[in-house]
Amino acid sequence: IDGAEDPQHYTRIGFGPAVDEMKTVGQASGTQPQTGKEREMVTIAIAKRKGSNAVSVAEQVLELTESLHGTLIPDDVLVTITRDYGETANHKVNELVKHLGIAILTIIVLLALTLGLKESFIVSIAVPMTFAVTLLCDLIFGYTINRVTLFALILSLGLLVDDPIVDVENIHRHYKLRKEPPLQALLTAVNEVRPPTILATFAVILSFVPMFYITGMMGPYMAPMAFNVPIAMLLSLIIAFTVTPWASYRLLRKDYGKDHGKPFNLKESFAYRLYNAVLAPLIHTPARSRWFLLAIFLAFLGATMLAVTRVVPLKLLPFDNKNELQLIIDMPRGSTLEDTDQVAKKLGQFLSTVNEVTDYESYVGLASPMDFNGMVRHYYLRRGSYVGDIRLNLLHKEKRQQQSHEIALRIRPEIEKIGQQTGAKLKIVELPPGPPVLSTVVAEVYGPPHASYDNLINVSNRVKNALQHIEGVVDVDDFIEEPHQKIHLMLNRQQAALNGVTVKQVANTLSLSLAGDNVGTVHIATERNPLMIHLQLPRAMRSSVADLMALRVKTSAGKLIPLSEISTVVNESGEQTIYHKNLQRLSYVTAEMAGRSPVEAILDMYDWLDENPLPDGYHAEMAGEGEWKITVDVFRDLGLAFAAAMVMIYVLLVGQTGSLGIPLIMMIAIPLTVIGIMPGFWLINLFTAPVAGYPTPIYFTATAMIGMIALAGIVVRNSIILIDFIKRTYHRDQQTTLQEALIEAGAVRLTPILLTAAAAVFGSAIIVLDPIFSGLAWSFIFGIIASTLFSLVVIPVVYFLIKRNEPKQLESLEEMV
Repeated sequence: IDGAEDPQHYTRIGFGPAVDEMKTVGQASGTQPQTGKEREMVTIAIAKRKGSNAVSVAEQVLELTESLHGTLIPDDVLVTITRDYGETANHKVNELVKHLGIAILTIIVLLALTLGLKESFIVSIAVPMTFAVTLLCDLIFGYTINRVTLFALILSLGLLVDDPIVDVENIHRHYKLRKEPPLQALLTAVNEVRPPTILATFAVILSFVPMFYITGMMGPYMAPMAFNVPIAMLLSLIIAFTVTPWASYRLLRKDYGKDHGKPFNLKESFAYRLYNAVLAPLIHTPARSRWFLLAIFLAFLGATMLAVTRVVPLKLLPFDNKNELQLIIDMPRGSTLEDTDQVAKKLGQFLSTVNEVTDYESYVGLASPMDFNGMVRHYYLRRGSYVGDIRLNLLHKEKRQQQSHEIALRIRPEIEKIGQQTGAKLKIVELPPGPPVLSTVVAEVYGPPHASYDNLINVSNRVKNALQHIEGVVDVDDFIEEPHQKIHLMLNRQQAALNGVTVKQVANTLSLSLAGDNVGTVHIATERNPLMIHLQLPRAMRSSVADLMALRVKTSAGKLIPLSEISTVVNESGEQTIYHKNLQRLSYVTAEMAGRSPVEAILDMYDWLDENPLPDGYHAEMAGEGEWKITVDVFRDLGLAFAAAMVMIYVLLVGQTGSLGIPLIMMIAIPLTVIGIMPGFWLINLFTAPVAGYPTPIYFTATAMIGMIALAGIVVRNSIILIDFIKRTYHRDQQTTLQEALIEAGAVRLTPILLTAAAAVFGSAIIVLDPIFSGLAWSFIFGIIASTLFSLVVIPVVYFLIKRNEPKQLESLEEMV
């Protein structure tokens, strides 16, 4: 009655060399974990409700568990925390808040060194005011403080100080000129930059708004960035024209006139002399200007070709640096639970030697607790004696040198070796940083409606073999079930009727023998619930066909006869699962990537299909359920968002300038970002080192593409203000030539342009440390540097070539404003 039933699964926990860093609850007497030792385990998985705080829920669960230790939980039971997403979320938030503080401090120091301490303080006032209102808007519109929200704030930090910097620098310059009293000089300075600053700020906002229309799971993932950055920029603009002038007047007016030397002379400044030395040779000779622009155009084409020729690898999202990895075990169908368990033990022995492993949990015969990736990949549905799952926890990322992806690459050769020795299919699964997919590479093989499933399988195997020979492709698998036999018991109805045996009697006998049944209950005084009496034949009496045929059923005469007298056994092929998509029958082939972009593997696969066409009526679709589909969809949406941003910025500029040509000159800075971004990614990939023979490239990802889109508005703002100053300088009197206006305006704007660029670079530099958003940071850094330096020269040169033969017209100050 109360005996041990046959095991349906095994769950154990093992410990690695870093076991001292394993998180436990309470102290267990006499059960200290030891490296290389495995113990039986029971897992309890707890999920939070939608809308609740993951951090507080996790903390309350741990407090409750701690209080139960020694009472409900015996003293000799060790409780370990194998997954705590509340702690992970809390750490990420705290880490990003720290990075945000570092970025703010860096920008303040930068401004203090270049403009002055008071000026730096005035600009920094905008940061807490902007962030406070932005977070309030997040609360009102239902956005939470998460990783993407904080990255949006860090990204906006380098942008929201641009407007105050432009204001303060121009006020500072007018105070040095000493042409007007302090208050009037301040008003003149603010009015001078007000129109182009408003225009430039809305250009930045328009570059982020199209990100709201990214489809699929990436849409909600990036929505906080599309919301927070425009809000921060709008608030920054308001502060720049209200708080910044007021603070500047209060803090800087006392310094007005303290320098009794001669007033500031622009032409004697270092900025003027430097800018004149660079620009003058180009704008005094039209032929030289054209050669210079041709060189820039060729550089743009060369940078673009780096992506087209796969020199810069493309990927949807990079690999994250998680504190966990997962191993999936698939044995041949029909393998016993003990065979699968032996593979899990062998893997555990190896994992206990990996220095970064704190502990690992083996699940044989069932799936590990579900996560988002497991839900999409259907891991949580895995059941049976031939499947297994191992979760391994790593040292915290701050306490190890290698990222989790590099550790996965490092252990792969040994994992593959164990798979070859045992005949098991082993997969190393890394938790994705963004939307999960069925597999990194998925080929959907379709056939004609009249084709047999066996033919579809044969064609699918051709695709599978081709994938196995493509560089960087690992863990190739398919959804095809291995052929298996089904035992069909054919009842001789005539013989059964002669013996008075019904079909129901035979079915009940087989069910009771094989699966068993609860036939009663036993009430025990010490037990709260009744104990079920389960009747079932021992395994030794139900393990063969002969055993089943020897089972006896009672006839109507009360005689027991064996099943072999009234039935026969027929061996048949078992049915295989047939998958359909959009009402079409298909076969899935899946694979993962190691050291190479899935884009390259899929392009290689398309090349193979062109050289080795499938039979008529069959075709393989690579843009199905894998990362390629999301990559295509996301980059398509981002490309459309980029085009929409360009159109909206152009319309905005046309409406403001009243010209169709001037906005195009202003927008020249946008393609100049490519000259920095693509060579920049190529350059940093020169310094990556392989791990276990696998390359570890830095990919141009969707976040890098988002950086390019954001740069469209950011770099245009400098062009807007620069051209506005060129027009003001050129049209202020009859004596100023176009060449003089170009050099003077560029020299005046050189310092604020370099300062705003440096603020954006230093503000985003801290994001380089994050494995997911590092692509965005690199795009910002390389794109802003290249575009800023080139636009300071390219835009005046283009303006000179277009305007040099136009008649000059004087404009009043009111017309300029």
